[in-house]
Amino acid sequence: MNKQYYLSFAMLCVHLSSTAQAVELGGVLKNQNSYNIVDHDWQRQDWQLDLELNSALGEGELTAITRFSFDIETQLNTSNTPDTFSSVARSRFSDKHNQASLRELYWDYQGDMIYWRLGKQQVVWGEADGLKLLDVINPQSYREFILDDFDDARIPLWMVNAEVNVGDDSLLQILWIPDTTTHDLAPEHSPYWLTSELIVPQPVDGISVEFGERNAPSKLIEDSDFGLRLSHVWRGWDMTANYLYHTIDDPVLNASLSGATVKIEQDYKRSHLIGGSASNAFGDWTLRTELAYETNRYHRSNNALPGVVQANQWGSVVGLDFQGFSDQFISIQWFQTRIVGHTNEIIKSATEDTASLLWEASFLNDTLTFSWLNLYSIDHHDGVSRPKIRYNFLSNLDLTLSYDRFYGNQNGLFGQFDQRDRLSIGFEWGIN
Repeated sequence: MNKQYYLSFAMLCVHLSSTAQAVELGGVLKNQNSYNIVDHDWQRQDWQLDLELNSALGEGELTAITRFSFDIETQLNTSNTPDTFSSVARSRFSDKHNQASLRELYWDYQGDMIYWRLGKQQVVWGEADGLKLLDVINPQSYREFILDDFDDARIPLWMVNAEVNVGDDSLLQILWIPDTTTHDLAPEHSPYWLTSELIVPQPVDGISVEFGERNAPSKLIEDSDFGLRLSHVWRGWDMTANYLYHTIDDPVLNASLSGATVKIEQDYKRSHLIGGSASNAFGDWTLRTELAYETNRYHRSNNALPGVVQANQWGSVVGLDFQGFSDQFISIQWFQTRIVGHTNEIIKSATEDTASLLWEASFLNDTLTFSWLNLYSIDHHDGVSRPKIRYNFLSNLDLTLSYDRFYGNQNGLFGQFDQRDRLSIGFEWGIN
C-alpha cells in the first residue's frame, strides 16, 4: 500500500482536529458477493470502506472521503488503474485486488449571493432511472456495465462549482472542470467488455482487430469542460436550462487497415450539449421530462473504414411517477434517441426507444424494501431485469439480496451480456 498516502490523510485529520471548531468522522462499510449463475463462478467478492471527514475550515466546511476496496476475485479488475483517469484523479494505489483512493475532497462556502463548492466532487444533472441523458458531468465506471449504483459508478472530478442567486426562485450554476478523466470502460475479456456491433467493430475471418493507445485529452485549459444550468420554479414546475461544452467521455473508434490487421484508434471529441428538464406534481402523480441535443456525436457505420460517421443527436426522456398506493412507488419512463443526418450509413436505427419500469414497495414498518427495475429496448428486443430486496436488520445495518438478468438479442446493448446473469448478496453498515 502507499504508506505516504495514509500518513498524509492521518496528518490532515490530526491537524483539523486541533484547529477546527468541530470534526465529524463517519463511514460506510459495504460487502457484495456476486455469483454468475450461467458460468457457475464468483464474479465479485468485494469489500469497500468509505471514510468521511467533515470539518469547519475557515468560513466554510471541508469534506474529505477516502475509499479503500478489496476484491477477492479479479474478473472485474483485470488491470491496474487505467489511463482514462487524469493524473490528479487516479487512485493512490491500485492492483487487481486492492484500491485506495481519495474519493472526494471539497470545500463549501456560502457567500451573500454565491454558494461555492471547490474540489473533487460529483454534480448530478437530470433524474432519469437506469439510463442517463443530462447526467453527463461526471464520467462513469462501466466495469459492471450499468449494474453499480450511480453514486458509486460516478467518477468524481476536480472542478469549480458555483451557484449564483439571480432572482426570485432562480439559480444559475456555473462549472469549470479542468479534470480530463473519461469513462472507465470494462477491460478486454472481462465480464462486461463491450462486444455489441452497435458499439465496437466486429472481427472478420482472416482479419484481426488490434486496439491502439488512447489519444486522451490532457490539456488543462484547452480540454476543460464548461457548464451552465439555470434552475427556475414557475407555477409548480421545476425547470432547468442546461448547457455543457465538454469532451465526450466515450472514445471514437476509428478503424484503419494495416495488412491483415484492423487497427482501432481511440479518439475523443468535443461536443456542445444543449438541453433542459421540467417536472411537476399533480396529486399522486409526478411528470418528469428531459431533453438534450448533442453535436459531434459519432456512430458505428456500415462502412468498414473508418467504421464511424459523425452526426448530431437528440435525446429525450419522459417519466411518470405514481405514489397513490400506501408504501409503494411506481415509475415508468420512455427514452428516445434520434440521429440527425447520415442515417442510411449507421448500423443502428435513426430513432431508438427504450422503456423502463421501476416498482418499489416497503413492508414491516419500512424495514423490508422490495424494488424491481426493468429496462427494455423496443428496437432490439433486449433488456435487463433487476429485482432487489433490502432488509434493515439494525438501525445502521442493511442486508441486501439482488438478481441481475440480461435477456434478448446478443447484438443489443443489454443482450450482449446474456451470459452474465448474477445473484448478489451483501450488506451495508453505517459507521458513526
